[in-house]
Amino acid sequence: MRPKRNRGPRWNGLDLIMLLAVGGLILEHSLHLTPIGHKVILSVIVVVVYGLMGLLVKANTATLDTLDAEKCREQSRDPAIFGTQEFPTHTQARFREVMSFYRHEAPHK
Repeated sequence: MRPKRNRGPRWNGLDLIMLLAVGGLILEHSLHLTPIGHKVILSVIVVVVYGLMGLLVKANTATLDTLDAEKCREQSRDPAIFGTQEFPTHTQARFREVMSFYRHEAPHK
C-alpha cells in the first residue's frame, strides 16, 4: 500500500470543465434554434459549468485549506515578507494609522 502524500489539488478537472463549456458553446452556435432556445441552452451551459466548479472545489476543499494554512505559516515565519511595508503586522499597521492621525495625513491602506 502506498503512503498518503500531501498532494496538491487536482486541477485537471478545470481542463475538463473548460473543454465541456467550449464544446457546449460550439454545439450551441451550430444549432439552428430560436433566440429563446439559444438563451435556454446558454443558461444550461452556465448552470452546468458552475455546478461542476462547485463540485471541484468541494472535492478539493481539504487540500485548498492546507495550501492556505501553509502559505500563512510561511509568510508569518519569513521576516523578509512579514513585517515589511507591503505586508505589515497588525501592530505595525495600527501604529501607522495612529501616527498618520497625529500628523494629519491620510492613513495608508
